Amino acid sequence: MGRDKALLPVPGEPALTFVTHLACLLADHCQETLLVARDQYQAQAYQPHLPSSIQVFTDQVANVGPLMGLYSGLSAIHTSHALVAAVDMPFLQPALLNFLLSQARSDTVTMPRVAGQEQVLLAIYPRAILPLIEQRLREGRRDPRSLLQLAHVHLLEEGQLRAVDPQLRSFININTPEEFSRYQP
Repeated sequence: MGRDKALLPVPGEPALTFVTHLACLLADHCQETLLVARDQYQAQAYQPHLPSSIQVFTDQVANVGPLMGLYSGLSAIHTSHALVAAVDMPFLQPALLNFLLSQARSDTVTMPRVAGQEQVLLAIYPRAILPLIEQRLREGRRDPRSLLQLAHVHLLEEGQLRAVDPQLRSFININTPEEFSRYQP
């Protein structure tokens, strides 16, 4: 992208950044909301864009990647499970969030599958998975997808997801300037 995606303006709502929009949306649906930044510099950049109720944590070990972010977030929460959402998904639908939360299981990852692809960065992870994440990190793994080989996973298929998000807009993520331009009004 060439710049921090979290600080991009939401298409159609230029006064909101991706991170502000997502934090507010999650805070409306979750009893505890936190943001995990990769380092202190990123955390400081995000803080002014967040409601004061949102806690910001940094990865417990810097430069390890998204699996460390997942580990750090799950380690910090007080609830039994967390709805994890990537900051570059600006069209996350409230109905989909409610559906995902209604599907949560105590010791099982609840994960959408769209176009045959598991959505590891829009899923519900139980705290009980922390030992499996630790194992993967010790093995040098950095990707949340590697957990799918070890964890119990409840997959939600497209038909179920389309019942609450007919166009699957929640799963649009923006990674390039071209994708960002495509969604501008």
